[in-house]
Amino acid sequence: MDDKNDKTKRLSVYLPEKVKTDLERMAEETGLSMTQLIVMATHGLLANYASQGGAIFADLLAAKQRIVHEVKDRQRLLNEEKEGMQDYYGARAAEYERIYAREDADYQQELAMLADIVKKQVAGSRVLEVACGTGYWTQFMAETAKHIVGVDVRPEVLQIAAAKSWPLHNTSFVEGDAYRLSEVQGDFDYGLANFWFSHIPKNRLDSFLQGFHERLGRGARVFIADNVYVPGRGGELITSEHSEDTYKRRELADGSKHEIIKNYYSYEELNEIFKPLSEHLRIFVGSSFWYVSYIVA
Repeated sequence: MDDKNDKTKRLSVYLPEKVKTDLERMAEETGLSMTQLIVMATHGLLANYASQGGAIFADLLAAKQRIVHEVKDRQRLLNEEKEGMQDYYGARAAEYERIYAREDADYQQELAMLADIVKKQVAGSRVLEVACGTGYWTQFMAETAKHIVGVDVRPEVLQIAAAKSWPLHNTSFVEGDAYRLSEVQGDFDYGLANFWFSHIPKNRLDSFLQGFHERLGRGARVFIADNVYVPGRGGELITSEHSEDTYKRRELADGSKHEIIKNYYSYEELNEIFKPLSEHLRIFVGSSFWYVSYIVA
């Protein structure tokens, strides 16, 4: 037959490896070629479709729709949690730094230790500070760092930070998303994310750290600090059998009440998270705070 008159259409079909293996075994056992088996299967599918219509795909389509709905529901919950967190910190802007004024000698000793470590580590560095808030930690770094870019998603806290006195004029603040750090302009060799890690949903830890590390680059130094769980401190702890995250219920000075993600980590958990991603990892877990310090691998 002349190729020009051949109405047969050749289809290129991708077969998953397991399907291909099963077909090869079936061909070997039956003596039929894989092409013959595929043609026979296709004829059977077409015959079933002709007699039953789309009903033969009901289970498959239902499963697909269920997966689509589950993905949409998960994304909706993530967006709601993110918006709730942003609303909370926007409302809390004016009282943001009161947490650091706790009258507790051990608390203040560990807080001063964190500030001293950060101040020494950033000397001469170009710093990317994630979730900088009102600039509480920025003030310590500004004494020794070459330059600091503070990023936060709430304009209210950034306005407070920008209004402070920065004698060395080595700081700038930009509105940005901690999960989209590639959009932040600048060259950095040091990254800091204090009191942000506990607010990251556990199923987003990997994506945050990947984006953070990629933005900084291999060889950059990182410092991350956050709270150790102390019963009765910082609001009521809320757990749910439907979530791997824990929450805190907090009331602000204006009387508004908020439930925010607040996850706590043990030494072992921190080691499991950061060791595969780092070099020269140092972990400290005290009575009020923990920190990790490392080089991006």
